Amino acid sequence: MSSQITARTGLAVIFAMPYAGNCEVLETQLRGVSKRLANITHVHGYIMKFLNLVLIIALVTIAFPATAQQDKRKRIRERSDGQRNYGVTVVEVPEDVASQFERLKPKALLYRPIASTQHRLPLVVTLHGAGGGRRDIEQKKWRGAIAQLLKAENQQYKAMLLEPQSEGQWDPDSLEMMMDFVIRAHPEIDLRRIYCIGYSMGGKGTWEWAMNYPNRFAAIIPKGYIPDLSKIDGMIDLPIWAMVGDKDSKPRVEGISAMENVLKESGSTKVRVSVFKGANHATASGLSRYEPGVWEWLFSWNQ
Repeated sequence: MSSQITARTGLAVIFAMPYAGNCEVLETQLRGVSKRLANITHVHGYIMKFLNLVLIIALVTIAFPATAQQDKRKRIRERSDGQRNYGVTVVEVPEDVASQFERLKPKALLYRPIASTQHRLPLVVTLHGAGGGRRDIEQKKWRGAIAQLLKAENQQYKAMLLEPQSEGQWDPDSLEMMMDFVIRAHPEIDLRRIYCIGYSMGGKGTWEWAMNYPNRFAAIIPKGYIPDLSKIDGMIDLPIWAMVGDKDSKPRVEGISAMENVLKESGSTKVRVSVFKGANHATASGLSRYEPGVWEWLFSWNQ
């Protein structure tokens, strides 16, 4: 009976291990359990082997995730201040402005070069897709478009980058109010060189923001979205580079094709479309990030 109690005690410790707070203390506890189990003469050898295997698996399961989590937190802390001559701050829109927002969160990430000889800097706004608004803003630092802009081949482009968050579909009026606040707070922004990029829900938000406020942007890159053509007449002179996978949904593929045709028939010479062969909605997202010449094309435009 005592051996059964001892064995059960040992197993209880093993399965309680995920709730322990210190790996070193936990390892000591486990080794103690192993020694106690080794003294149980009535337990068959194969049972002992099984229990030892469980102990090893438990140690590995606990130790590695804990170490990985510590490394992840360290990397986030190291990247929080700056990276490759860029710094990031959290913009907080005051309550008197943010209270008028529809779904748009009052905080946004703003990246900018730490040292730049330019008195005026272009601004790129990036709009996330569905689900991007649920993440904590601190966890979003140094991800997305900024990671592409920081690549060695793009180092010649110096720009500020604004990354807002929305709890649902992007509202053009709310984005416009946030933009007005950011511009007032940062007079170094070049008003002739403001751009917007987005995929999926972000692509739809990019398109609808530009459709409602076509004079705001020097150029836009909406990707993987269904375009609303109701106010397209006001976008004829706006440089647009749309992207979609040919295996995406029919409304997206046909909608972007129709958008291109309407603009060209209306006299636009500044619209282009990239269609990724064999790509669906998910895979086209990755391909669009690596489309050659995107930053060069974007920054070539100004109002």
